[in-house]
Amino acid sequence: TMNETEGLGPRWLFRLQSAYVLPLARGIYLLLALGCLLAVIAGILFILYLQAATARGPALVQMPPPYRAAVPTAAVPEPGMGLGLVRTHLDPPSNIRFVVTTDALTTAPAEGTILGHFAADTPNGLAPFPDGISILGGRDADLFARVRDGAGQGIALAARPALAAEIAKALKDAKAGTSRPFEIRVVARDRFGSVSAPADISFALTLGYGPPAVPPTSDTVPEATTTELQTLARDIARLLEPEVNPAHFSAYRTALQVPGRCGANDSDRNFLDGYQRALEEVRPRLTKANVEAFYTGLCEAWKKALQRQADSQERAQQQQRAAQQAADEARYAARTRNDELRQAHEAEVAAAKVQTVVTLSVVGGALAVFLALSLLLAFLAIEGHTRAVRAAMESMVRIAEEGRSTGST
Repeated sequence: TMNETEGLGPRWLFRLQSAYVLPLARGIYLLLALGCLLAVIAGILFILYLQAATARGPALVQMPPPYRAAVPTAAVPEPGMGLGLVRTHLDPPSNIRFVVTTDALTTAPAEGTILGHFAADTPNGLAPFPDGISILGGRDADLFARVRDGAGQGIALAARPALAAEIAKALKDAKAGTSRPFEIRVVARDRFGSVSAPADISFALTLGYGPPAVPPTSDTVPEATTTELQTLARDIARLLEPEVNPAHFSAYRTALQVPGRCGANDSDRNFLDGYQRALEEVRPRLTKANVEAFYTGLCEAWKKALQRQADSQERAQQQQRAAQQAADEARYAARTRNDELRQAHEAEVAAAKVQTVVTLSVVGGALAVFLALSLLLAFLAIEGHTRAVRAAMESMVRIAEEGRSTGST
């Protein structure tokens, strides 16, 4: 019939919609909803990761402790005196020599002409004229006279008439650069009276036009420091002058002044120990004549000991300064590194905040899409349920109609 023909078109469309279009749309919507749900879950997990990563602070470098002189420094030794200098000051002069200071002799020297001066190795210096050198004899002793050196208190040799005559005779046949050797026997005394063993010395005078003589060398006499002390004085006074008399008291007072002369305190234990040891070592040789040499050597030994102590103290201070500088540099490096780590952490926190905002935006959008798709899927589910009910009712009606038609037949 016409009604049946007209109903074929809508029924076909309904079937096409129910069988293909609606399931396909429902599948697409479902996939999109699942994708949005996964995006929401991933975004939430990513936000939690960012918060956990920035919650803990930066791993800072441990700051080294400030320098408190905890670094071990070189031990500063006590000023112990070396007794070698004391013994040296008690030794008599050695290496006695005559230094020629006159130029090459082209004419016979006048009487009294100074030809040179004497020198010797002694820390005390030679005694001033006339005690420093004594001429004992020798092959040419009669040709020279002992005189005061014009440059100071030294001892020189001057020509005698016999030397002038001999030089005049030698100049007649002398060639340029010819030298005439001389020999004398002498003893030397230092300024404290220590006498050397007799020594034969030789020297030569140049005749003609030889090279100039070596200029004189000045012997510097060490000056004794005059200051004060108060130890071992009685022992020294008894050793030098057993009888109690003015000389005994003078020796006692001089011994009391030794620490002051040497720049030490009367109660300085190190100086007193060195003083005692030096006295015990030189006791058999100590006399009134050389006691001043003993004091001079003692002072020099003490000064050298103080210098060694000062050098050690300076080295210790340099080590401390180096240790303090190293500690300060280490603290500065650690502070700089920590500042860099804090700045890097602050940059990470700022970046995490930006990423959190962006992620929240994405999560919010995905959640909105998910809810919209869920609503559509719910409508589709309702529509499908309605269609199924309609199809069931149509089937029941059709079955009922077929039953009536069969009964009427």
